[in-house]
Amino acid sequence: MSQRRTLILIAAIAIGALASFLVWNYVGGIQDQAYNDAERVKVYLVKAPIPRGTSGQVAAASIVEESIPKKFKPANAIVNLEDISGRVAKSDLVANQVVVDDMFVEASDPEAAQSFADNLIKIQNQDQTTYTMNVDSVRGVNGLIVPGDYVNVMITNYSAATGGADDASGGGTVSAEQARFLYQKVQVLAVDYLTAADVNAAAAETTPDGAPVGTPEVQKGLITLIVPPEAAQILLSVPAENLYLTLVSKDYEPRPTGEADLSTLPSDNAKVLTPYGPDGAKSTN
Repeated sequence: MSQRRTLILIAAIAIGALASFLVWNYVGGIQDQAYNDAERVKVYLVKAPIPRGTSGQVAAASIVEESIPKKFKPANAIVNLEDISGRVAKSDLVANQVVVDDMFVEASDPEAAQSFADNLIKIQNQDQTTYTMNVDSVRGVNGLIVPGDYVNVMITNYSAATGGADDASGGGTVSAEQARFLYQKVQVLAVDYLTAADVNAAAAETTPDGAPVGTPEVQKGLITLIVPPEAAQILLSVPAENLYLTLVSKDYEPRPTGEADLSTLPSDNAKVLTPYGPDGAKSTN
């Protein structure tokens, strides 16, 4: 009987030891996996939005090196910014995305081509289209307009007996001696073939030695505006030679101006005197 108890005790100890070993091994495996997953590894993270079609060299300015837990690192994450050199963004990239290899493709890839129509997003919940006009240096602000600017469109020497421009300018005929605002604060999509994105990308581009490439040369004759379809109809109903552009700031607030009164010259009116009122263009500082 004593020998039987001894065998049972030995067997119990052996089973206990085996169970302890298995539990220790299992827990150790979980710990190793946890430590391995918690290990932080280097990735490249988008810190600011990058538009589709942006070159890798320009996009690099909006990408930072970061470390994240190993388990979150995509298998195709880039390991160096050189991996996107000579390529362009395939789609719009947003902040906090880990940069992976297939986000950038060859510039010849049609998926990366940026369309002018991509700029025609809804404004005030209205669909937008374009109106292009050919202006000389006088009517086109001496070539100072660049994509992304805002302009006031003025009309001179035009009579619209059937409506159209009259409705847009507040009614009445525009005489040869007077000018009226047809539209105020109209957004410029492109100058010649260049958009704001093209100009900004070129300005950020650098040569291999780090020198700025500068903005591309623009002929500045063709101005393309972003307008609703109804406004495009009105603009196209007016002869281009009767239109005149004036540049305004992004903070400009449109307001009704009424018909220009030339019966008394502004400088003869004590309440006017200068374009800025009787106090002139004084600094408010």
